[in-house]
Amino acid sequence: MSVDNQVDEIKQKLNIVDVINRYVPLKKKGRHYWACCPFHGEKTPSFSVSEEMQIYKCFGCGQAGDIFNFLQDYEKIDFREALEELAKLAGVTLIKSSFVDHQESKKKLLIEINTQVAKFYNYILLSHPLGKEALDYVTKRGITLNTIKTFNIGFSPNDCKYISNYILKKGYKIDDLISTGTFGKSNYSSGLYDRFQGRLTFPLYDYRNHPVGFSGRILPSTKNPNMAKYINSPETEIYHKSQMLFGLNVAKEAIRSENSVIVVEGEFDMISPFQNGFKNIVALKGTAFTQDQLQLLRRYTDTLILALDSDFAGNNAARKSIELADSMEFDIKVLNLGDKYKDPDEAIKADPEFFKSQLKKSSDVWDFIIQSQLKINDVNTIKGKKEILNVVLPFLVKIKNSVVKSDYFKKLANEINSSVESIYEEAKKHENSNPTNFNLIPKKEIVVEEESKTEKLEELLLVLIIGAKKPTKLAQKLKKYLDQLTISRFKNIAKFLLENEDKSLKEILDIIPAEIKPLFENLYFEAEKNQIESSARLTEIKKATSQINSILLKDRLNNLSNQISKLENEEDEEALKKIELEYNQVLEKLHNLQSTK
Repeated sequence: MSVDNQVDEIKQKLNIVDVINRYVPLKKKGRHYWACCPFHGEKTPSFSVSEEMQIYKCFGCGQAGDIFNFLQDYEKIDFREALEELAKLAGVTLIKSSFVDHQESKKKLLIEINTQVAKFYNYILLSHPLGKEALDYVTKRGITLNTIKTFNIGFSPNDCKYISNYILKKGYKIDDLISTGTFGKSNYSSGLYDRFQGRLTFPLYDYRNHPVGFSGRILPSTKNPNMAKYINSPETEIYHKSQMLFGLNVAKEAIRSENSVIVVEGEFDMISPFQNGFKNIVALKGTAFTQDQLQLLRRYTDTLILALDSDFAGNNAARKSIELADSMEFDIKVLNLGDKYKDPDEAIKADPEFFKSQLKKSSDVWDFIIQSQLKINDVNTIKGKKEILNVVLPFLVKIKNSVVKSDYFKKLANEINSSVESIYEEAKKHENSNPTNFNLIPKKEIVVEEESKTEKLEELLLVLIIGAKKPTKLAQKLKKYLDQLTISRFKNIAKFLLENEDKSLKEILDIIPAEIKPLFENLYFEAEKNQIESSARLTEIKKATSQINSILLKDRLNNLSNQISKLENEEDEEALKKIELEYNQVLEKLHNLQSTK
């Protein structure tokens, strides 16, 4: 059985509404199901799912496709992985050759090795004399044995032979170990070295609970002053830093139920609050969000509570992250620990109630940025005002909502005893000097020519036909107009409508070539979005075909006029008469067409 046959079998056994509803709550409205799009931030639902056609489309960001496209985009997995997941859901047994290829088996192998490495590190920390110092350090920081097991914290011995012997005895090859990024070939011996040797280790799990890499922290007793405090796995086939949020695998359900996520910078800043009952928390590993990280979090909540370093307001990377999060319509708040504690780990250990009360008092990020600058600059001096404006305005000018932006301009003006007009003038300078624009969903760069009137009319005609109760029957009645379409992509769609009179739209979608399937789906959703009565549809079709004919006749007249000019110079009387006759006939057709409008 081919892959295509198994794909068809899975599609027949699964309903796209049931599949998507597992990830995004859908509500039926009219013939379709609707939700806020999971691929970009929005407050008003523009994500539509058609049960009839077994496809979806977002009218906001343009994402569209079938169950396979949805799972690939939502879970950030490739087609093979989506095939496996949906096959399990459908109860379909995949033939081996349909999904196991070299790349897929390599990813599984790396996850297997990482699982064994994490198991070894954890054993050394909890049960071996080599891990005693590291265990003492962790427990002195207030981390319990249960929490160590939850996060699978471990320790990598200084001598690499222990871990390499353990892993190689499992039957794994040296090249595969090196591919994980944890190991490398030693320059001083014939063996391997461990990137994390002598470090406390934190397995990095993706949100699907796969160990894709590691983070390592030096112990206080480390004597080498050149060693970085923290290091991470390098980029590999399974580890991508831009997609990693430490702790999301254990925190995602709490994030969903609380409808908020506390974002901190390091492992211990995440682990300590988690251990103390604040389960809706992840670590960012720095101050800069990536779009992938924000899209992951957007699946579970629309509220970010930032618990980052107190100076992040002056951090350019943080500013870009906040702009990006705001563009995705997150509600962004800040947990302010003030001058009392340097980070969440310290605050939780010293005063859990203070942490809890400050969490409840979390302020909007724009308020925090303004207040943090008022605190360190003298508003009564020219220099102080300039400093405040230089830090605050680059944030405020990027606020997506114009009403919110206006309110904060007014608030800033009041705080520094200035006029709103002057704030707007200063804001213009920052808008002009910082043209960075963060698009919600990155799109491929496509050079798009402005659509001609003909293109718009031909597209409209197809939308009107597809939206009819019996689209293929209507297409037959309008065959002479469809045969005159000039845009190749629309001609292809028309061809399938005309050649499949006995088929439904769903059946046509199943057989239509992959290269024009997205266009067909878009036309379908456009038709569904603009449903009209049959009589009104016929009126609109008459207008569209009339305008198409008018444009075609005018184009023909221009062409004939050029030929006439050329023939007049060549003095070919016979050819000239022939062209002039056709010109008059076309002109009469155009006149008759316009007189009947």
